[in-house]
Amino acid sequence: MNFIRTSGAVLALTALMCLSACGSNTPTADITASTPTSAAQLTALAATKAPSRLRRADGTSKVSTFDTYYALPDTTTLDLLSKRDISFVQPGITPDQMRALQNTGYAAVYLALGELAVDNLYIDGGVTKTGRQVKADHLNDSPKWFIGTNGNFGAPILNLTTPAVRTFLVNNAGALLDRGFDGLFLDTIDDAEFFSNADAAGPTTAVYIEGAVTLDAGRPNYAAMKRAYIDTIKALRSALPSALLIQNGGFDLLLDRENATDGSQGYVDGVMHEVAVTKPNKPSPTADDTVWPFAPQNYETWEQYYARSTPADATRDRAYRANRDNHALEYFRAGGIVFQQDFGHPDNYMVQCASYLYAKNVRTQERRDGWLAAYSDAGFQRAYDFVETSAPVRAAPGCSAYDKVTEPDFSTTFGPSSVNVGAGRTATTTLSIASVNGYAGKVYLSLGDLPAGVTASLSQTSVTPGPSTKVTLTLTVPSTAAAGTYIIPVQAQSQGESMRYDLRLTAWKTTGDSVFVAQAGLGKVLAYDNSASLTSTSAPARSLPTYSVQQVWNIALDSQGTQYVVDNVAAGKVTRYPSYSLNAGAGIAQLGNLSYPTGVAVDPQDRLWVVQSGSMPNGTAVTTPHVGRYDGGAATESVGFNVERTLNLGFPQMVAVSGSTLWMNTNFGLILKYDVSAAPTLSGVYAFPTKLNDLGGGSLTVRSGVLWLSGKNAGTSTIASVNIAALPTPNGPYSVNGDVAVTKSITSGLYEPAGLAFDGTGNLWVVNKTGAAGVAGTNTTDPGSLVRFPVASLGTATPTPNLNIGLGSRYPVGLAVGKP
Repeated sequence: MNFIRTSGAVLALTALMCLSACGSNTPTADITASTPTSAAQLTALAATKAPSRLRRADGTSKVSTFDTYYALPDTTTLDLLSKRDISFVQPGITPDQMRALQNTGYAAVYLALGELAVDNLYIDGGVTKTGRQVKADHLNDSPKWFIGTNGNFGAPILNLTTPAVRTFLVNNAGALLDRGFDGLFLDTIDDAEFFSNADAAGPTTAVYIEGAVTLDAGRPNYAAMKRAYIDTIKALRSALPSALLIQNGGFDLLLDRENATDGSQGYVDGVMHEVAVTKPNKPSPTADDTVWPFAPQNYETWEQYYARSTPADATRDRAYRANRDNHALEYFRAGGIVFQQDFGHPDNYMVQCASYLYAKNVRTQERRDGWLAAYSDAGFQRAYDFVETSAPVRAAPGCSAYDKVTEPDFSTTFGPSSVNVGAGRTATTTLSIASVNGYAGKVYLSLGDLPAGVTASLSQTSVTPGPSTKVTLTLTVPSTAAAGTYIIPVQAQSQGESMRYDLRLTAWKTTGDSVFVAQAGLGKVLAYDNSASLTSTSAPARSLPTYSVQQVWNIALDSQGTQYVVDNVAAGKVTRYPSYSLNAGAGIAQLGNLSYPTGVAVDPQDRLWVVQSGSMPNGTAVTTPHVGRYDGGAATESVGFNVERTLNLGFPQMVAVSGSTLWMNTNFGLILKYDVSAAPTLSGVYAFPTKLNDLGGGSLTVRSGVLWLSGKNAGTSTIASVNIAALPTPNGPYSVNGDVAVTKSITSGLYEPAGLAFDGTGNLWVVNKTGAAGVAGTNTTDPGSLVRFPVASLGTATPTPNLNIGLGSRYPVGLAVGKP
């Protein structure tokens, strides 16, 4: 929020529609409470002053571009913001949008310190509430939580001298950062100036009114509030030592020399200097706030404003602006980063030139980087670039020296933009380096300081960007690493200029096996970690976004925790998701144009076997079924064979591999056995007419010489265990009755069972495609479930499950269990 001293008073620039605590009409995303900090714990924390985290050890700035954007970005805007080094955004952006911003930059989230945003969501006492609810719940607290109101936005002014209020803000800051933001954009700090004006106007025992702002009688004085603002920032730094903190305004709180050697400098990493050079000019009090900010004539420089003011007002306003400029400059000289946020329109060249040249001149005179300029509309609803220099631009008033051009350069992006990996595992990402504006020089790559224990290597350290220049970054996380997000800095240098690109590496640490469910009913994969600790109310630790895969049918795991996900459609595919990467939503397309793929399995050599069923899910024939083996992540098969339709074996569905034997079930109720030690050969066809006569919708797995099958027998949902050694002698391509080899039939807790998998301790996990009501036909929406049969129960005559987790929708199908 910005304030301008005019005619002896500090008046809110109400034209800046979205700069207050409640300045965005965008609904904020729900937030989840992290471990809360108590008032006593907060008092015990110690904050240490440090150089800006946005400067490198050599003093150079890590950032040279920024944007402030308070709407939910569309694709075009997100692409523009993703090219900024840091973006200041509202909490309502999605995880995918956040990751786009963090591809090569930082994302700092809005948090008002001086006011309560009545329409935003907060955590209060572990409960999610709106700001209005928080106000109602604490309106009569003692000490007071609220000591006034900003009537421009209906926002209660917070009493930061109250310890409970500071604790509330720290806990909400922690909850925001737990969502993955890099830092906090601390707004409404300029509210402290109201208390200065109020002290000058009269005693604190009287109500003070300034424009639309009211301060209550009995409020703290300016000295106490000024100290409280600084102490709140210190508390944030204490509780969140690695977070970026950007202070918006509040220049009287900033410098140590003006605040008993303990201002906010050293606790914050940068300060925003809003309306530094240009300002909006709302044409009339009744002008439509959805229209006027997007007209170029409604912006002006301060010099234009002074020219139309009275001499007395111009002199007073110049002094006020000069005080802010001087504070920002002193902070900059002390090593801080200054974000010069101006306002304008792409068609108003004069305001752009004034903003751009002011920042450039500061950097030139001070011989250092880190004073950044940007401009926006008055409501932060658009993202703009400074215009390229041209004759028409230089002809505009004040633009004769304007010289912004896009020099030949290069761009660097990560794919994937963030990496998830389990402790003790290795992961890779690709750096794509492209020429911009004809750049033809070398780009030299190096790694910065790595987190403790993490090792990293680049496949190349010197490249000349071309149409498709790619470098592989390989990362290994030690098994001793703590779970959390780490920064992997990659330095790209050319022609004496250096840029740092930060890759976010999230290390996961789980115990035992994880369970993966291919939930066709929701078009997503669900991952449940720590299988031994799951309960009936456990939620997935990770999942693919809903319908990010059209028809999720099956899933398999390799020894590195890579997940292979089958999309069962006409032009089907298999997508590879590296360990722990489901939340990222963007896998690596390995295989495409498959005919209704169904089964997928990984053999002991980590080779991928894929079944193309050749039929639609309803059994309609499309083409000849085919099975292929893909080695080492290849997109072309190493070995393949057809399941000939002339043999009337049916269309194969799921697949399991044990040693050199491959097993498949078909929609004709048959089990096919292939010897794959050399060229694949059909070595057995089995039916189970009295034990399991319907295998079409089921699955299979092999463990310790036993083949486990799911399906139905005479309409009853059943799992059968088959002693492989006891199967009858095969009869070429003709089926033989395998009932004699069935050692156990399980029916308890089963409702159209599909996927089967064992965990490392011998428990059997099963996916039910529906529930009891769905089987009975009385409820077509009865959801499926994940059930577990403990190893001890499997040794009994009538095994029963000891865990049932609802899966939210009908028709989960595939299942995989193993180390993620």
